[in-house]
Amino acid sequence: MRIILSFLFVLTIFFSQAQLKSKIANTHFNRMEYAQCVEMYDELANKFLKAKSKPDAEWEYVRRAAESHFYLFEMAKSANFYTKLLQANRITERDREFLIQALRYQGNYSESEKLLLESKNLFPSNTFFSRNYSQLDDFNKLFEDSAQYTLKDPGINSGMGDFAPNYSKDGLVYATKSSNTKAIHATYGWDDSYYINLKEAKFLNDSVLGKSSLLRHQYLSKAHDGPVSFNATNDMMVITKNTLGKKKGKNVIVLSLYFSTIVNGEWTTLKPFKYNNSSYNVGHAVFAENDKALYFVSDMEGGFGEADIYVSRWINNDWSEPINLGPTINTEKNELFPYVINDNLYFASNGHFGLGGLDIFVKELKTSAPVKNLGYPVNTSHDDFGFIADSTENHGYFSTNRGDNIDRIYAYDKKPVIINLVGFVYAKYKEKEPIENQVVYIENVTNETIDSTFTNEFGQFTAPIKKNEQYHLYTQKEEFVPIKDALISTENIKKDSTFYCDLALKPTTILIHLRVVEAKTGKVIPYAKTSVTDYALNKDTMMLTKENGTVTMKVERNKTYWAHGSKKGYVDDNVTFNSANENDKVIDLELRLPPIVKGEKFKLENIFYDLNKASLRPESRIALDKLADFIIKNDLRIELSAHTDARGSDAYNMKLSQARAQSCVDYLITKGVRKSSIIAKGYGETQLLNKCKNGVTCTEDEHQENRRTEIKIL
Repeated sequence: MRIILSFLFVLTIFFSQAQLKSKIANTHFNRMEYAQCVEMYDELANKFLKAKSKPDAEWEYVRRAAESHFYLFEMAKSANFYTKLLQANRITERDREFLIQALRYQGNYSESEKLLLESKNLFPSNTFFSRNYSQLDDFNKLFEDSAQYTLKDPGINSGMGDFAPNYSKDGLVYATKSSNTKAIHATYGWDDSYYINLKEAKFLNDSVLGKSSLLRHQYLSKAHDGPVSFNATNDMMVITKNTLGKKKGKNVIVLSLYFSTIVNGEWTTLKPFKYNNSSYNVGHAVFAENDKALYFVSDMEGGFGEADIYVSRWINNDWSEPINLGPTINTEKNELFPYVINDNLYFASNGHFGLGGLDIFVKELKTSAPVKNLGYPVNTSHDDFGFIADSTENHGYFSTNRGDNIDRIYAYDKKPVIINLVGFVYAKYKEKEPIENQVVYIENVTNETIDSTFTNEFGQFTAPIKKNEQYHLYTQKEEFVPIKDALISTENIKKDSTFYCDLALKPTTILIHLRVVEAKTGKVIPYAKTSVTDYALNKDTMMLTKENGTVTMKVERNKTYWAHGSKKGYVDDNVTFNSANENDKVIDLELRLPPIVKGEKFKLENIFYDLNKASLRPESRIALDKLADFIIKNDLRIELSAHTDARGSDAYNMKLSQARAQSCVDYLITKGVRKSSIIAKGYGETQLLNKCKNGVTCTEDEHQENRRTEIKIL
């Protein structure tokens, strides 16, 4: 009996100690003092896992041990405890997210992918699972640019935690845990390190930093101070500091932003950002857009995740209501440490697909291009964050805890892949004809921007383009249509490259060289009146020949035209031609004008009537107008005769031809020809030009030869 009582007494003491340890651990955990509670949770969790009886509520020891190790970057221990939850089927959706991140942090990608697939299927609405699983095929792409980057230690790291660099007027300001400033507590309960302060290292030359010194006055307080960012003129700063807040009735520490400006060489008293709030964090701010914008991080309600990036703009001498940058940039996890240069937003995220931990990403703010992971070696399976760059974006700094989970600052130099575009623009004739000073449009399909360049005297052009982009090249020119554009992809280009392309243009016009000569002698006729008629438009282009009897004019291609020439004392000549020739630049035509001789007879082209009627069609008027001019100018008396083919009765054809001839004469009289100068005569089928008389089978073309209108000079 005494033994049993002694055992019960010892058991009571054990449970009392366990309850006390759990209470103390929970207090530290709720304060996010993970370094103070992790060992207690380890002990409680391990004893619980060894016990035969496992009360449901005490699985929380295992979960909190896993989470505490996670926040202390002890990912192997964290993954071990989360795996125990997984094996016991006690793992939650949130636990799975932590375990996947812990596995990736260790570089255990195969196990993380298996768990990611399983989790995606179990929780199809979870965007963290679905987004990261959908991008697994892109994993190898994160190593493609590794040869471009050179990393080096800038010589300012303390080995105790240095991160979040930013440019100052003469150097680099960064956050550090290396200084014991004897605050309220010497160390911070999260990881038992010193409170964050700010140091500055001056540039000795373009790339070498001198010794660091602690920044005091407005930079220094009794809690965390930093990071800090300066405006373009370095006379204003925005700094992140700890303040005491209240959330759900409990006192909490929150991040807040404060401004200060330089007056008489001194920083003024800190002024709080109007959107600070005691119930949520506001921090990691940077100036951008010529200091008219402030990008910062907050976990305020209404966001997409744990911490999102917002922007507030300086309008009417005040900061505008913050705008969330949206789901393209922000995820259900953390987006932190924004930095803006050249309209590119760099930031750290553990929500977008990456190598593990926080990865650094870039987003072109003015385009719809997707977020891009900077890849290895800037990113690793550990936390990589706090990226800054100079104006070229090829040099800068970032922070990382790779290797031993201690934050350090790295300098980087990026050797960009140089990709050139070389092209040739030509007009497509029989021989390619280079087009000089021709604009070429280079459309970046990826980010929906368009640049342009011009060809040289040889029709050639060159332009730099970027890697991992899609380009559409095209050109436009009056009187030409494009027949060959170019599509170019620079995806997966890993070395300096040159792309070649041709842009072809098909002419829509062609030159007409028209020469007017005497019919018998071939002697040129200067100052002859010429015209080229576009029947589709019922339009004339009229010009006089030069002294050499020639004229040049431009017409559209792939049309039928009628060229006409006249000169006083000569019978007009005309020719129908087609401009369908796509290989040549010029069509040579000759009009032969015979002298006017009594009894001369010639065919009048392009006279059209309605079917089986005498009424003139509108397109006939152009030819008749020219005939009227010819008659009046030369003071002639003529016979205008109409002829039919042999089809139909003789009497009908005679009557139809007479009516048609009279229609022409009536029109000519309206154009000023004297009635006494013209006779209408219908010959029906009495003057056939070929064999196609009654009873003879002929082609339509042969019948057409007989259907004609003729002029005889009387």
